[in-house]
Amino acid sequence: MWFWVWTLLIVGSLVGAFFLARSLWRSAKGLMEELGRASRRIGESSDRLQELSDRAREAATTRHAGPSLFDDVTIHYQRVNAQRTARAGRKDARRARHVVTWQKWKHFNE
Repeated sequence: MWFWVWTLLIVGSLVGAFFLARSLWRSAKGLMEELGRASRRIGESSDRLQELSDRAREAATTRHAGPSLFDDVTIHYQRVNAQRTARAGRKDARRARHVVTWQKWKHFNE
């Protein structure tokens, strides 16, 4: 009688160990697939970042760095005056928008 009990316990534990090992194997296989997919995405991202940094570096070298001591002074004066004129235009437009808004609020509160 004890022989059959122990045999049943051993066979049952072996069957349970088989299902546990199969589950662990499937989980490990899925983890490895996800890690492979993640490494491919990281590779693509690093390639894209490298491309963007190259573009930024190229754009920084082609763009005018600003005034220097050896440039013509009149060009700088013209550039500053153009910026001041554009700023004044933006200021006037902003002031006009504010006046319209103030009039709406004034009309609303009356």
